[in-house]
Amino acid sequence: MEESGSPRFRKLNFPVGLWIHSPRKHFAKLGGRWPSAVSVKSTTSSDAASLYEAPTAPSSSLSASTPSLASPAPSPSPSPAFLRPRPAGPQSRAKRLSHLFLRGRSNSDRDRAVGERERERWAHSDAPSSHHYLPPPSSTTPGLVKIYGDALSSGANYRSLLANVHSTAQQLIAQVITRYTEREREETEDAVLQKYSPEDFLLCDVIGKPIQRPDGTVQWETECRRGVASWECPLLLVDMWRPKEGFERRFEMQRKEDYEREEKEREKEREREAENCQGVRLRRSRISSGGGSEEGERGHRSRNSELRRSISDMNLSLRRRQGNHVPNDPRLATNALSNSGAEDRKNTMSMMVPKGGETRGSKVTSRAAWTNQTQEEDKDYSSCDLEVMSQSLILPPTDRPYFLLLQGYNQSKDFVLYIMAGHTHVFGRKPTMKEREKDRERERKGKRPLKVDTFLSAPDVLARHLLVRRDSAVPGTPPGQALMRPFRGGAVTHNGLALYREAALKPGDVVGLGGHFIFLYRDPRVTPAPPLALALPWQADGGPSTCCPSGLLDRQEALRTYLGSPEALLRFHPRHADSLLQEIISKNSSPDSGGGPLAPAYLLSIMIDHASKHLDPALTPQILLKAANLIKGIVWDNIKEFGDKHPTQNSTEPESELCAPNVQKLSSDLRPLMFWMSNATELLNFFQVKVETMEKEWEFEAPGDPVLSADMDVCSEALAQLDDVIMHTFQQCVYHLTKTLYSLLPALLDTNPFSREEKDKERDGARAAESGDPAGGEGEVDDVSALPPTVAGLVEVYRCSLTLSREACLSPPLTSQTFGYLFFFTNTSLLNTLLERDGLFSWSRAVQIRTNLDLVLDWLQGAGLGDIASEFLKKLSITVNFLCVPKTRLIQSSWGSLLEEHTLLSPSQLHHLLTHYKLGAARAPPASWAPPPGAELSGDIFESFLDHPPLILPNETPRLNLSQAIPSPELQKEVTRLRTFLWGLDQDELPANQRTRL
Repeated sequence: MEESGSPRFRKLNFPVGLWIHSPRKHFAKLGGRWPSAVSVKSTTSSDAASLYEAPTAPSSSLSASTPSLASPAPSPSPSPAFLRPRPAGPQSRAKRLSHLFLRGRSNSDRDRAVGERERERWAHSDAPSSHHYLPPPSSTTPGLVKIYGDALSSGANYRSLLANVHSTAQQLIAQVITRYTEREREETEDAVLQKYSPEDFLLCDVIGKPIQRPDGTVQWETECRRGVASWECPLLLVDMWRPKEGFERRFEMQRKEDYEREEKEREKEREREAENCQGVRLRRSRISSGGGSEEGERGHRSRNSELRRSISDMNLSLRRRQGNHVPNDPRLATNALSNSGAEDRKNTMSMMVPKGGETRGSKVTSRAAWTNQTQEEDKDYSSCDLEVMSQSLILPPTDRPYFLLLQGYNQSKDFVLYIMAGHTHVFGRKPTMKEREKDRERERKGKRPLKVDTFLSAPDVLARHLLVRRDSAVPGTPPGQALMRPFRGGAVTHNGLALYREAALKPGDVVGLGGHFIFLYRDPRVTPAPPLALALPWQADGGPSTCCPSGLLDRQEALRTYLGSPEALLRFHPRHADSLLQEIISKNSSPDSGGGPLAPAYLLSIMIDHASKHLDPALTPQILLKAANLIKGIVWDNIKEFGDKHPTQNSTEPESELCAPNVQKLSSDLRPLMFWMSNATELLNFFQVKVETMEKEWEFEAPGDPVLSADMDVCSEALAQLDDVIMHTFQQCVYHLTKTLYSLLPALLDTNPFSREEKDKERDGARAAESGDPAGGEGEVDDVSALPPTVAGLVEVYRCSLTLSREACLSPPLTSQTFGYLFFFTNTSLLNTLLERDGLFSWSRAVQIRTNLDLVLDWLQGAGLGDIASEFLKKLSITVNFLCVPKTRLIQSSWGSLLEEHTLLSPSQLHHLLTHYKLGAARAPPASWAPPPGAELSGDIFESFLDHPPLILPNETPRLNLSQAIPSPELQKEVTRLRTFLWGLDQDELPANQRTRL
């Protein structure tokens, strides 16, 4: 019987017409029910896949008559997606099919004429694609075929071959291999050539089109491809099927293992996309087999078989519950079932809605089963697909978390439950072709992006929008707690608040994606189930309204608490970021601003910390760069102002006039530069930590994303600006301090600390220090009055430098490098002066120099700089110690022993000292001082100022600890002022009746 409800025809998936034995009726029925293989048009590879998955009854019958055109079972992929369009003639469908499938095996004049007309129409079409192949005029005349691909030779484009309609794909492959082998044998003299087998290669039928690039080159863009079986005839395929308008065909030769690997990857990708349909294949299997088997389900469907229950399952469950009390009359059972669940089924939203025009075999069956319903109920159910309605009877999983859809975008594509099957789950949308190509390119570079698990259909959802991790993907977190983080640019809300960075996801939280999707996160493993994070309107406690006096008082009290809070927090709106930056920099641009030595660094740090944790990630790099540019502009103005006061040219005033008051003036003028060098150093350390944190947050993003690369470039530019600030301020400070030292260092070589005049001055300074005179210094370490005046002038420069670094809170590494450079200059300048003035090469003058040098080193040791000074003044000390050796001992020493004892002195420097040493009026140097023949004495005796230690920018943990309370009252006052300033900006944007008064 030819009925849609007959199980013979419905379950075997055979069209009714195929059971008729008449050939003419066979094709007539086939034309009325099944589309022709040569008339189907497709524009995507998915259409080709659907054609390949169609029922196989027509293809099997057709292959019996025309085996050369049928798609074989071992074919690697479906038939070409772009097929020849339907002829415009008025002939019937049966005749067209009979002519088509008989022409391949007939040599009649009629069929030959039909073939000539088809070939002529092809030759005069708009896109003949003659550069890919040329069809032969007959089955015996050879035609030209171009085989593309570089599977045999890297960089090869194509190989032209002669073939006829009977040439198979394997023959063409063998011909290409033969041509390539002959060419290789001609070009190389090596007799050992690699042997290729046609079984290792595959001929592919590729549909695509050439794309013109801006540089003038043409690149082929593949739309779809199909592996040609070894026995198929390529020219016959060309003659029978043509691509649609705008596309072309060509044949490519590829290695079979590469082709199979790529197809497996594509199949896996299609399977992952199909898993998000959640039940489509399960529904089809139940339609055809009446319920399906547990072994046929895949993945989490088998573990959650209770997720969807058909009407028959419900009926069986009802029979089990009622036991033997259920009568044998099926109509009574039907009435019982319909009366018990009719209202529930009416009010249940369906999980999937069938597309328009889609028919299902279950409709007739369901109408026949519900015969005892009232007319109204029968009319209601007649418009509803019972099989689809059964999908709305959902039981959530019990062993893994899931997302319950509260609001969607497209009812025909959205599901009620989205199960988190793995420990990592990605929400996104279906990627475009361009995005897929980028992902493949990243995979080839070893940077595999995350795969999307749930595809959403809203237009504002990104290709990768939200990442959720749980259990093993988040080590160290308690069971039941997950982490979620949006991908860059993805709009996500967490319990109603915008989410920009990773946050904890707990059962009961409400998650929003874009402007359409809202989900409720549940984890059935957490018992008892926690309440919703957002209270429902009727569950919210009726607190006082903000319009009531008590509500206004609460707001005022909360505002006062925030303004005076000692917490290192500075909340602001993104639109006020520029105003806040200007306020911080302008009011804290000098050491005398009142906020403390590190006020700019501290205030900018808490501002950037808030932006990096609570605001859009794109804002943080911009704040870093703007802050660095503002600081650099202020420092450049300070350097210019300082240069006007202290020109770099040699001073016109005599060296004797440069005394302690000038050092004090220089120290006062260097304070702004030292102030910004200290703040820039702290900001650099803080910026580096923030940039490293941002890089860790981007580890789940798509590698090579241009937006992230641009943000990283902005951060790098901000760090470079701070580097320039530190280097230029350090250069200016060290240059002017060494310039002052240069005029004071010679006194260390010429002053006799044992003279009566120097002793009297030293005694007067000591009395002043004991009487508490302010000139005596600030303490024991800073006191220089007890030193001889000439030595005290030199030490005063060191003391002012140390005071500057302490007042500016300069970081210890940068302080050490500053004094290291000063001591290097002292060592080099004094040593060169000593070697230049040979009149000082005597024991008596050396003892005076040694005494003055010890006075300086003792003071530096007391100030905590002894280790740095000993390291950089070592060569000067060794030279002076050499000159302090008694004459009697020095005369008895030889060249070798002296060179071994004073290893820091070069042979040329030692020879210079021995040659000009003052032994007496008419006393010549002993012969033992003479260097041996061949000694290298041509070296320069003077030290170079270019060998100074390089400036190493600090890379350490920031000293500003924002997790603790504000460290000083000055900073507390400044933070309160900035909070009030921001509150005023917010109030200015509100109407007068909505503002809050303090």
